[in-house]
Amino acid sequence: MDEAVICLEEQLEAKSKPKSVGDKLKKMVPDMKSLNLLGRSGDPGSASASGTSTPQISIEASEPTLNAGSSDFRIAGDESDSPDRDDLNDEEHVVEIRECPICHQPRLNKRSDTDIITHIATCASQDWRQVNNVLVSGFVTASQAQRKWYSKVITKISYGGYKLGANSANILVQDRITGQINEEKMSVYVRLGIRMLYKGLKSREMENKRIRKMLKNLSIKQGKKFDDPASREEIEKFIEFHRLNMDEVLLPLNEFNNFNEFFYRALKPGARPCSAPDNSKIIVSPADCRSVVFNEMSQATSVWVKGREFNMKRLLGDAYPEDVSRFDGGSLGIFRLAPQDYHRFHMPVDGIMGEPRTIEGEYYTVNPMAIRSALDVYGENVRVLVPIDSEQHGRVMVICVGAMMVGSTVITATAGQQVKRTDELGYFKFGGSTILLLFEPGKMLYDDDLVDNSSSALETLVRVGMSVGHSPDEPQWTPDMRKDEQEVTDAEKKEAKRRIQGSAAVEDSPEGSGEDEPRHSRKPSAAPTVNTLAASAM
Repeated sequence: MDEAVICLEEQLEAKSKPKSVGDKLKKMVPDMKSLNLLGRSGDPGSASASGTSTPQISIEASEPTLNAGSSDFRIAGDESDSPDRDDLNDEEHVVEIRECPICHQPRLNKRSDTDIITHIATCASQDWRQVNNVLVSGFVTASQAQRKWYSKVITKISYGGYKLGANSANILVQDRITGQINEEKMSVYVRLGIRMLYKGLKSREMENKRIRKMLKNLSIKQGKKFDDPASREEIEKFIEFHRLNMDEVLLPLNEFNNFNEFFYRALKPGARPCSAPDNSKIIVSPADCRSVVFNEMSQATSVWVKGREFNMKRLLGDAYPEDVSRFDGGSLGIFRLAPQDYHRFHMPVDGIMGEPRTIEGEYYTVNPMAIRSALDVYGENVRVLVPIDSEQHGRVMVICVGAMMVGSTVITATAGQQVKRTDELGYFKFGGSTILLLFEPGKMLYDDDLVDNSSSALETLVRVGMSVGHSPDEPQWTPDMRKDEQEVTDAEKKEAKRRIQGSAAVEDSPEGSGEDEPRHSRKPSAAPTVNTLAASAM
């Protein structure tokens, strides 16, 4: 990272160095006077500490204006004067930032990615002490306060900053029980790759047949690889890397024939108890996952699901077209599984299970960066629809959405059978995956704490069997909600961080700061293959 910043500084310095200082000043000073950049009242120039007057030099109209004696910078020329700014504003960018965090230059989002990065890096290079304040008032997780100046600047200009609901590459998740907010860890290369693929390209480009074919072939190939007996060597590495709790796993390791069998491992009876077991009006989480929930579909499309063509008709497809009007205006729950999560999913309500029907589709990632792009991931990905007719909640539609690197979705329950909450419904093979829950209007309400987080586009970490909603005439189940701070144990905090961050790489760093921990101070740990790590992020 140091080398990258030094390289950027050198390029900026070389670019800003005039061929002839005298000629450059003669040419630029009249222009700067007309822009009121020089000759302020009582201040003909910027005086240095020694009393020498230092002129202000404007590099180009499209570059930041540098003031050697001040950290207050201006962009020469107004954005509104440039005819192509509207076109730039209509495009989706990798860099998402509205205001320079150092000089507070507004409307940076109207500029190109290169101009934004150049502006912020130039501001920072004038006084590196200012960078310590970039995230002081805006960090969300404790780890962000520990990072070095270059991490703060590069993070700010590359990912759009850390804030709740940010349309950026940072995935922030709150643990429901402890209330901790942690950043879901992902390789910077994978993170930028996903962002550039799904945010940098317009939807019509993503629909290119070659890209869709590539994602499908890659998913099938990876699925076959993890079904191969040779993949068993990945199991112990995966356990060590993610610090998985093996005490709750039903079978011993020597009984798994390949990596996929371990990935969709079963748990011991009682490992995921059902909340309010005698009250069928309480709706429970179908998976160990990160959740966002909305009592009305319109809220989901305004806050979280940004696909331009997302609608109920596309979502249900030709599997259950007769139910489109039934679920219009109803409630939506989105339950996203990460690689370190338990990958079997369960019944959210009591009732009678209907016929599972598969809709063939694409293999786009279900990562939040893609969900909040113009692409309709849920309406285009391969998925399995399973209806449950519930006495308390009417018809409930469970939609199992496959994703990049998912070999297949397997339904283990049988159509026509009476099911109970937390009964097993099926499992996902290796890769990212999501469960959607659809409810008819007026049949249920999601729990308040989940709704509040979701309205801020903040995912909440929940487990199988934990209450997520209830009938309108039934109070919400509060024992599953956040504990008082004094009741939260260190073990619970550590477990929440592990489940959200997903790796042991930052375990020993202060408050999970991770990125800036010296490499020599970290304990060595087993590392899964590159393919396993890349697929984990999808």
